[in-house]
Amino acid sequence: MWQISMILNETLRLYTPTPLIVRQVCKDVDIQGIRVPADTHIVSHIISCHYDPEIWGPDSDQFDPERFGRPGKHISAFFPWGLGPRICVGQSFAMVEIKLALAMILRRYAFRLSETYVHSPVNFVTLRPQYGAQIVFTGLDG
Repeated sequence: MWQISMILNETLRLYTPTPLIVRQVCKDVDIQGIRVPADTHIVSHIISCHYDPEIWGPDSDQFDPERFGRPGKHISAFFPWGLGPRICVGQSFAMVEIKLALAMILRRYAFRLSETYVHSPVNFVTLRPQYGAQIVFTGLDG
């Protein structure tokens, strides 16, 4: 049985709000035998990690919330909010907020994507639907 957290995490894995993170190295460092000098910018491509079939399985491009009900191969393989000391401070609040918003919507409405919806995610500061998300809401009786 899917839990809302599993669905949200799988959605964030496939459509992470920020597809990459850039960090600047503050001092010379050695990473597995590679010397990285101070002031070097390192880009962590979140999407590549979130879609990696070696980590998530051969169906890594498919929506499967049950992934988050099974133990993962690498704890650092899922980081839509960043990772470590610079993780998004609003992560917990955002997850609670989306759960509350969904609960409020789902108790009064059913919804589906419009037939005119075109799936075309685009990265413009954050990942978003290029043509918007046309959603059709239907009120629930009672």
